[in-house]
Amino acid sequence: MDVYDFGAPDDAKWIVNELDSHRWNGKDLEFQVRWNTGETTWEPLESCKELAALDQYLMLMGMKHWRQLPRKVAA
Repeated sequence: MDVYDFGAPDDAKWIVNELDSHRWNGKDLEFQVRWNTGETTWEPLESCKELAALDQYLMLMGMKHWRQLPRKVAA
């Protein structure tokens, strides 16, 4: 799990449980993030680049780099 504060106060901790999916919005890549709070949000690549969850997602997808992610994800 990765802790990410999104600029929130120090006592607010958002912990990434995992990345569930991805989508391309033109040239921009976004990931569906499932949080410890039960929330699910779409976050840009820049917010996810340093997460261990991204490495795990890429491994599950059989990819070595995010640039290899397909433009369409099977439902």
